[in-house]
Amino acid sequence: MNIRQRCIFSFEDAMKMQPKSRIEKIIDTLDFKPVIAKLHQPDGNKRGPKPYPTCAMLNALIAMRLENMNTFTQLVERLTYDPHLRYICGFEPFGTAPSKSCFSRFYAK
Repeated sequence: MNIRQRCIFSFEDAMKMQPKSRIEKIIDTLDFKPVIAKLHQPDGNKRGPKPYPTCAMLNALIAMRLENMNTFTQLVERLTYDPHLRYICGFEPFGTAPSKSCFSRFYAK
């Protein structure tokens, strides 16, 4: 009988112990506050699902360019299967990745 050992560290703790990747270093260096202030405008319409964080969406677009992804489809596929990239960008590591249409709407802003 196999007994599965429990995790000592949470996912976030394990990620903090890892050396920073190139994407993390670049995202940490850039100051997005003025851009986020312009992009994040509260909607009067409270219908529909809760939007993804503006900062996380912006980080994902930067990661897309740094990783030489040419389409939103490639970005969504990578975010879907890579919890580490979701975590770096600011999404829930074990949550769902934004859809291609979410990125298209965000990019259109």
